[in-house]
Amino acid sequence: MSYSRRQTLFYLAALPFLTSACGIRALPPVQTEKLLGLQRLPQLRPITVGQSWRHVQRNGFNGEVVREIDELARITDQQIILERSSAGQVLAPEIQTRTGGLLQDPYWDFVQIYDQALTVWPQSLEPGRGTILNTRYRIPDFSYTFWIQTQLRVIAWEKIQVAAGTFTSLHLQRFYRLDHYDFTRISTTRYDDYWFVPEISRWVMRETRGEFRRSGQRLLDAQYEDHFRYELVKMQV
Repeated sequence: MSYSRRQTLFYLAALPFLTSACGIRALPPVQTEKLLGLQRLPQLRPITVGQSWRHVQRNGFNGEVVREIDELARITDQQIILERSSAGQVLAPEIQTRTGGLLQDPYWDFVQIYDQALTVWPQSLEPGRGTILNTRYRIPDFSYTFWIQTQLRVIAWEKIQVAAGTFTSLHLQRFYRLDHYDFTRISTTRYDDYWFVPEISRWVMRETRGEFRRSGQRLLDAQYEDHFRYELVKMQV
């Protein structure tokens, strides 16, 4: 089954759940404007020491604000470390290679540390093009590694307006299949949309969601992971 068809079925299956509770409204789709025939593509700016970003995290199922997350860039000889905190509480950092590959992603239920870095900024920026990566990941303080496959697809250059301003962004979608730490889960899949702005070295909007089944469950009995949306509200670049 194709990525787009799976994604459509995911939303259709979730719709009754999202609208069942009185007064609860899911977040509307992200509003963007496709940019066709750009005369000059934005240039990627490497992350530098001291860059900072603040994102507001919202629950995609009911629209409520969960928290604000502050990120501050620190650079070592081999890695870019985005130190994260919320209301004074230290959170697990995001870790990248010096060339921007994703080594540690803290934006899921468990922090994922990859054996091979995930591509954040693909070499080909042509809409519809994509890359597939099979690798393994682990979670902190646990030595066993789990299989994971990611498929990154370029959607389009899009103009997007967020609280921090209006930006020219590259809309990318990443689809995951993975073995989960919870061994009672099977068929765990995840969807990750992000709008990356080259000039600020970071995404300004990101949505994460996923689904899974328990052993013996039918496909239509899928259970849903948290659905979150992150929006840039402040930055220092």
